[in-house]
Amino acid sequence: MSTEHPDAAASRPTRRAWALVAALAAAALVAGAPAPALAGTAADPAPASAEGASPASDGDAGTAEEGASPAQTIADVLAESPVHVSPAFDSAFPVAERERLAEVIAESGLDLYVIAVPLTEGDEWNGDADELVSAVQDRMGAEERHFLVHDGRRLQGVDFGPAGAHPETRPAANGAHTASYRTMGESDTTIAELVGIGVETALSDDPEAAYEQAVADYEAENGRMMSDGTTWLPWIVAAGAVAVLAVLGGVVLVRRSASPAVPLAQHAAFDNADRARLESLVERCDRDLIELGERLSQAGSTNGRRLTRALDTRDAAVRVYDRMVAEGPTLPDAVGVLVLLDLAEDALAGRRTPRRPCYANPLHGSDTRQVDWREFGGTRTIRVPLCSDCARAVRDRVRPTVLADEHEGRSVPYYEVPPEESVWAATGYGTLSDDLVERIQRGAHRTAR
Repeated sequence: MSTEHPDAAASRPTRRAWALVAALAAAALVAGAPAPALAGTAADPAPASAEGASPASDGDAGTAEEGASPAQTIADVLAESPVHVSPAFDSAFPVAERERLAEVIAESGLDLYVIAVPLTEGDEWNGDADELVSAVQDRMGAEERHFLVHDGRRLQGVDFGPAGAHPETRPAANGAHTASYRTMGESDTTIAELVGIGVETALSDDPEAAYEQAVADYEAENGRMMSDGTTWLPWIVAAGAVAVLAVLGGVVLVRRSASPAVPLAQHAAFDNADRARLESLVERCDRDLIELGERLSQAGSTNGRRLTRALDTRDAAVRVYDRMVAEGPTLPDAVGVLVLLDLAEDALAGRRTPRRPCYANPLHGSDTRQVDWREFGGTRTIRVPLCSDCARAVRDRVRPTVLADEHEGRSVPYYEVPPEESVWAATGYGTLSDDLVERIQRGAHRTAR
């Protein structure tokens, strides 16, 4: 990660001095939660005011150089204060509350920062709070920091370890999530209230425990959460309503032999779409296998070790493709062929670190980063590569859009298939182990589906 201004932290005043400058932002709402109405729609933060600006009125400090980028402007403000608030949020958050929270942060000793900047698609960071915080962190230097960000729609927490490494604790993320659960469904929640909860949690002795308690309290009041982040309560109510109707009205559900119901037509539409998608992927596998084979046959001057690895990897892809031709294609196998072809490309190019596809769904590509994925409602955690969308979903404790496979007549996430029955589940398409090619060469792809 860039360290454009490594001396920024050393030159800023003490935390107690920061308490004179205020601002804040609120904690990220879990996906699917209603967002509170907020004032302000500007896409970019207003540049820091010139000399004489009042920190209490807009959260900006007069330290940004003229013509500096928005990220640099925010970084310069944060070098003087732990809080930056865009003027767009002036009416949504009282200055007195900003100052109070700034003082609390200053006295805590935790490198916690608050950024409140309205974001929209197409702006400097394409509406992505992660991109905003990454750009600001780059300019502040490679130190451990924790950010609470309000983008005008929801509250998010982002934590950086030293040199950008994943930190062991995530007080900002837990603070944002706690604020989200404790205010979920309350449309009149203010920015000040959200941020107050987020800051209070992040600075507590055990932010993760506070978050878990907030989840438990919410589930106790609203019904237990399902794996995708929704609750059982609506389904229980719906089932009860159906039962009452059946008793009172003598309702009898009859399957008619003619005039199929609309849901059947909808299922057929989805089946047709899935079939077309699979056929397209199989055609791509065929084209890419031929194209890579031609290039490998012409790579006589390539390093022998690299060429051998590339040939072995393409051979593994051919074995899986041949099984699809013989037994009928499946989406997980087609995806596996494409992943193997990427690995063969990497071997031929001499990449020291092969690309790692998104563990949740390799079709999301290989622009990934390592993320700790904790099972919902449990304690187990795995560290896997995820694309930005899946990483955001995991951070917000909802299930990402995963690649599905068939197991015992049910559609399940591919990684839930027993590893002895799926080489893709066993290796996470090569993200969990480096022996995917060797397993296929030993026949692991022929196990029962």
